[in-house]
Amino acid sequence: MLLEYAVILLGMIVSYFLKDVNFLSLQFDILNTGVIYPDFLLIFVIFFALNRGEFSGLWIGFFAGLLEDSTILRFSDGTDPFTSILGLHSFAYTILGFTLGKMNRMIDRENTSTILIVVFSATLATRLLVWLLMGMVNQFYSSYSFLSTALYTAAIGPIWFALLGWTYRLGGGNR
Repeated sequence: MLLEYAVILLGMIVSYFLKDVNFLSLQFDILNTGVIYPDFLLIFVIFFALNRGEFSGLWIGFFAGLLEDSTILRFSDGTDPFTSILGLHSFAYTILGFTLGKMNRMIDRENTSTILIVVFSATLATRLLVWLLMGMVNQFYSSYSFLSTALYTAAIGPIWFALLGWTYRLGGGNR
């Protein structure tokens, strides 16, 4: 059991560091979105919430959110538009992990189109929640990208789901 938690933690850390890999970044000058990255950590939370249930989704979402919040604390400076508040992503990822974990029996995890829709809507909802919470504390920022990040994360989602399913052996028969 301890080894299982260590492997899940390792996967969470790999997902965390993949977010900042530069060759995965996109920038559309026409849409004025800035640089967008797929949210591998959020896909990781969605994967475990759908495959292991609400308890795993809740705890993995909480710790993944803390990991995401540590990035904001570490890299924030005076020019960063976001306020350094520990717990915003933890709250959003925990809510998402628990909600998707509750719905895991209703969602077909093997269907690629279902994964696309779930990852897109979960990314959109999470980014909206974080934006609203940050706006309540500081101010709302128009440069915060919703749709472009959600589309890019949804496009990467089935590939990351397949890799995680192969790594953790949670696909197919483990319902």
